[in-house]
Amino acid sequence: MIMEQFLLPLFMLNLLLVLIDASVGYHLAPLLYNAAGGEEEDALKGVGKIRRMLKFMVALYMFFNCFAYFNYNHSLLMVVTVLVLLDLGGQLYVRHRIRVHQNDELED
Repeated sequence: MIMEQFLLPLFMLNLLLVLIDASVGYHLAPLLYNAAGGEEEDALKGVGKIRRMLKFMVALYMFFNCFAYFNYNHSLLMVVTVLVLLDLGGQLYVRHRIRVHQNDELED
């Protein structure tokens, strides 16, 4: 099959995307709480919760990525790729919106 030749590169791409997704999420968590305002102690607890959830999501992505690769399940591997890309795109969009909102507040 033609998809079999793309199985390993797609698996490796997913590994890289999950690492990028995790690093963006890790650095985005404080930015989210700073934009929301509130007390610093609550923000630290919230950042910790988001980072714990991030560990869980990375574990799920990696589990299904490995499961799909080692079972030669091309469709599941593609689904994982799309989900990671959507998650990463969503995080980058939220980051962009927060920065635009902060720049608008600085101008006012």
